[in-house]
Amino acid sequence: MVLRTLTRHRHHLRPAFTLLEVLIVVAILVILASAASIALFRYLEEAKEGRAQNDMRAIEQALKTYYLKHGEWPPEGEQGLALIAPYLEQGTQGLISPWGTRYYWQLVRMTDEVDGNYKERPVVFCPQHNINKPPLQWPLR
Repeated sequence: MVLRTLTRHRHHLRPAFTLLEVLIVVAILVILASAASIALFRYLEEAKEGRAQNDMRAIEQALKTYYLKHGEWPPEGEQGLALIAPYLEQGTQGLISPWGTRYYWQLVRMTDEVDGNYKERPVVFCPQHNINKPPLQWPLR
């Protein structure tokens, strides 16, 4: 009778995972998730840099529009950028980088390659959140 009870219970037992197997599966999932998150953060950083370059291109065009309309460049720094905000599609929001920093600009004297004369050209800079990286600039050098 004892043998019949034991054999009956054996048929009702379902196979289960051991603790070691569950831990191995969890470890594999953690490794896959970390690899995916690294790729995602790299993609997001590249997207921010792309948006910053587009913003700087728009700021440069707004500076040139201001120059054509007023006959002089706006003052360098935040005051000058506030004056060009009406020429930006995004208004004052277009003056803030994806990292939450403010763009800045300065006039740079460049030599024209054709005639050798000096020309003033606005260069827009974007400080990034990472202080180890140099600021992005437009136009690219």
